[in-house]
Amino acid sequence: MNWTNWMLASAAMLAFYDLAKKASVRENAVLPTLLFSTIAGCAAYLATLCAAGRLGAAADAATPEIVSLAAAKSAIVAASWVFTFKALRTLPISIATPIRASAPALVFIIAFFLYGERPGAWQAAGMATVFAGYFAFSWAGRHEGIDFLRNRAVWCAFAGMCLSACSAIWDKYIFQIRGADVEAVQFLFQIGLVAVYAALLACRRLLGMAGEKFEWRWTIPLVGILLAGADWLYFRGISGDGVPISVASLMRRFSVVITFILGAKFFNERNLVRKGIALAAILLGVAMLALG
Repeated sequence: MNWTNWMLASAAMLAFYDLAKKASVRENAVLPTLLFSTIAGCAAYLATLCAAGRLGAAADAATPEIVSLAAAKSAIVAASWVFTFKALRTLPISIATPIRASAPALVFIIAFFLYGERPGAWQAAGMATVFAGYFAFSWAGRHEGIDFLRNRAVWCAFAGMCLSACSAIWDKYIFQIRGADVEAVQFLFQIGLVAVYAALLACRRLLGMAGEKFEWRWTIPLVGILLAGADWLYFRGISGDGVPISVASLMRRFSVVITFILGAKFFNERNLVRKGIALAAILLGVAMLALG
């Protein structure tokens, strides 16, 4: 299957993951939600490997180098999700998700300098259009009393987005430069995420830091399972030779369209016309980047 099809399939699964994530973390404790959802995703992935008879091969491919690469990815992604879930606790999904969807613009900039992925004039115009979309979201947010410069949740969303971009850049290094085995990396990555979240939660308990109230919801395990599936599709696509991470990252973020439409319906969000204009600008910029 062509790498673009892997990306589009990942984007579709990622959209439903975003909806489950919002339903799980809204007015709920972040770290326990992350931990239990990740345990579910890890268990589902390991069960799939076992059923396919691939668990032994994945474990055998886990060399010390692969372990270190996957551990670094686990740390980056864990930090990204902590910030993102903090943002989702309070921000409307129709604002939080498009902010995260801007990660490809940053990936494009980093890939330009680090990997020599050179943008043309059309792609540069696309980046400018994406940033214009974010100014439009700032304008839309003010109509809901959200000040993009002073709101802590907005800054958490942007921090999560930046770390997400770093994760994408790291993916290219792992799979295309180091040639790591996809199943071995995801096997170690899933276990690493569980370890990081468990350690963070344990540290909070040991330090006596009062956390938010945690409530179990059926969507929590669904978050981890959907993310594990979306990541598997994404890793399969990005592991191909010469796949441009800047374009692949952009294609994966088309999930924001599904999330925006369904999220507005399920969570009864307001001010959708202004947000829709901002989203249209971002998607136009994304399309210009992908087609340029």
